Amino acid sequence: MTAPKSRSLLFLGLLWLCACGADGRYVVIGTTRAPGASGIVEVDDLGATTAQVAVHIEFLHPPDRLDPALTRYVVWFIPKTGGAVRAGALNYDSVRRTGDLTQTSPFHHFSLEVTAEHDDKPSKPSAFVIATQTVNVE
Repeated sequence: MTAPKSRSLLFLGLLWLCACGADGRYVVIGTTRAPGASGIVEVDDLGATTAQVAVHIEFLHPPDRLDPALTRYVVWFIPKTGGAVRAGALNYDSVRRTGDLTQTSPFHHFSLEVTAEHDDKPSKPSAFVIATQTVNVE
């Protein structure tokens, strides 16, 4: 199967998944730093202002390909006002080139950002943004 054809099938599969289950599903496409990356963000309303967020990204090259000093991918919740909140490091599988994380967000409306970092507990997002998505839980 050719790369464009398999990429199209993946995208169609992701769209199909968006029609099922969670309170919100979002397709994530990689930035120019990771143009081949794509995935899904699933969000479930937990009430009040919190939400359960599950991130799955595929076609994710090792972070050190962006810069030799980078070792981890980290997910951030960024509200419209206020600073970024670190959700946690993606569980990265270098063989499958996938990354997964499930975490509770303290927000219903935020931007989700995935960055490549020097370690798994940075205090703020780096400039190495590999994916973003706006999330709104109603």
